Amino acid sequence: MIVVSDTTPISELTKVGYLMLLPKLFGTVMVPEGVFNELQAGDHPVSNLVRDLSWLIVVTVNDRQKVSELQKVNGLDLGESEAIALAEEMGAAQVLIDERAARRVAKQRHLPLIGTMGVLLLAKRQGLLTQVKEILDKMQAQGTRISERLYGQVLTLAQELDNYNE
Repeated sequence: MIVVSDTTPISELTKVGYLMLLPKLFGTVMVPEGVFNELQAGDHPVSNLVRDLSWLIVVTVNDRQKVSELQKVNGLDLGESEAIALAEEMGAAQVLIDERAARRVAKQRHLPLIGTMGVLLLAKRQGLLTQVKEILDKMQAQGTRISERLYGQVLTLAQELDNYNE
């Protein structure tokens, strides 16, 4: 199964200590060079890890024109544009993207999407997690913006709505 990721899902899962869900769920994950460079930038916790992850494969996007068009026409950043272009080139089974604008463009292009919340739900369904509420709370404490609506939807899908008011 070919899975392509943008920066944010990898970054967010790293912040809360759950990056290893990705290889457990998908085996290998491909990222375009632009995403790899974003992951290595700054002092983010993932910057020191990405070079040593055997399951993270860095791939060059062939169609640079498509990347430029995605940036210009849709206002996406380099990582998002490259992730969408790479997913199309590789015929990805899943594209990991969180940002609303990039998700909209990926949907328009009929790419199969999953975001960080979807990864958590899939991990719970497969028995890799016992609950997601604790992780959502940890993400929010780390500065991740999760709307009340999305928070409630995720807990409903995780069958943890009873824990919502705790």
